Amino acid sequence: MLGVEVIVEDLKNHPSCPHGPTILFARTVNGVKRNFFACSACRDRKLCSFFVYEDERSKHKTQTWDEERRKLLKRINHRKLFLTLNQMKQLSPEDRGYCHTCSGFQLRKFWDKHMEHQFVKNVTDYQCSHPSEFLPPLEDAKKEAQFLFAKSSVDAIINIFNHLNYKKIVSMGTPRIHEFVTNNCPQMDSLLLDFDDRYHNFYGPLEFCWYNSFNDHFFFPESEEVFSDFLTSSNDIALILDPPFGGRVEPLAHTIHTISEKYRKLNNTQAELPVFWVFPYFMEPQILNSLPDFAMLDYKVDYDNHPLFQDGIKARKFGSPVRIFTNVNPRKIILPAKEGYKFCNKCEKWVSEENRHCKECQSCTSKDGRTYVHCFKCQRCVKPSWQHCQVCERCAQPDHKCGQLKFAQDCFHCKKSGHKKRDCPQIDRKRKLKRGTHKSKKKLKLN
Repeated sequence: MLGVEVIVEDLKNHPSCPHGPTILFARTVNGVKRNFFACSACRDRKLCSFFVYEDERSKHKTQTWDEERRKLLKRINHRKLFLTLNQMKQLSPEDRGYCHTCSGFQLRKFWDKHMEHQFVKNVTDYQCSHPSEFLPPLEDAKKEAQFLFAKSSVDAIINIFNHLNYKKIVSMGTPRIHEFVTNNCPQMDSLLLDFDDRYHNFYGPLEFCWYNSFNDHFFFPESEEVFSDFLTSSNDIALILDPPFGGRVEPLAHTIHTISEKYRKLNNTQAELPVFWVFPYFMEPQILNSLPDFAMLDYKVDYDNHPLFQDGIKARKFGSPVRIFTNVNPRKIILPAKEGYKFCNKCEKWVSEENRHCKECQSCTSKDGRTYVHCFKCQRCVKPSWQHCQVCERCAQPDHKCGQLKFAQDCFHCKKSGHKKRDCPQIDRKRKLKRGTHKSKKKLKLN
């Protein structure tokens, strides 16, 4: 939603739609700002029509939406579906059937009822244990569009987890990670939190929780208990999330804060929950504005079912734009050398092959898959295709329109609007003073 502000606050007192507590948004039209509640998960009112102005909340039809929510939950009995799964596993593959239209396993005696549906016979053991490869990906970009990690990316992420000695993984919207841990890592345990309710057919109540990451909502209360138990008494746990790229950063960051606080309370610790957030590199300003302690890794995450986010003829020229943002010290993370990543001795961390250490910035600065160049006027490195604009007093694309390069949110550092923390004038002053001191020390050494 362009031109719409997210008001981040506790959602407990918000009205709910079938997908859990709604989010409070604000839109300014003709200088008049008005707040409204809308679905956290669906960005199209055709998919979830919930819409209530904050000042008309008393007119909200609570009973109607409560009934819609009951209808959604009534069709799923997780315990019964888990028993069906175990029953299927005891049968030979030629006696197993799965209906994609009805989203469920079917015994042979019921197959005739599904012959006009999208129906699969002879479901193998592999398909039962790798549902992300068996189920057709959901493709609605305004709701739950699914892009699934390529094997190379799964291997790289699992290797990172192994190197950091994590034993428990919260796989939020990352079924490929959950599958790999479940099938290949006896030393690890994984809990899948996902918006796709089809996974009820493939995992038990202790393995899968039906969950909405945009409002930290568990559709079933017992799932929240499972999650709390999983978080408890463990200092070797990590959270990885791969949310829809079209979703707003603010509610996801709020969810991370909420889960991290829950982790600290449950374990009576001040330690941070290690988080790995998979998202496009160009969303870095928004993520760091909400989570300033996070850093972006150079690793390019590839996907099996997205032509731009994978290797191949149709792939993006400079590789996948998807990266990993984390609150773990990047110096502790090893990236795969066989994929071209290298260790920078000056930065003391692993970087991409095209990344070059800038002696002016004193860091490896490339982000989009190209080698960045240093602009002495901006005092930072920029994309090689950008040029310095005298009017805007910064580097930008050559065909940009002057005066339109503004940041809508507040700076996390000084709390003033109109710029990001990266461009904060207060930080720039500190940086210049620090740089001046550094140069003075060099001169003293030379003398």
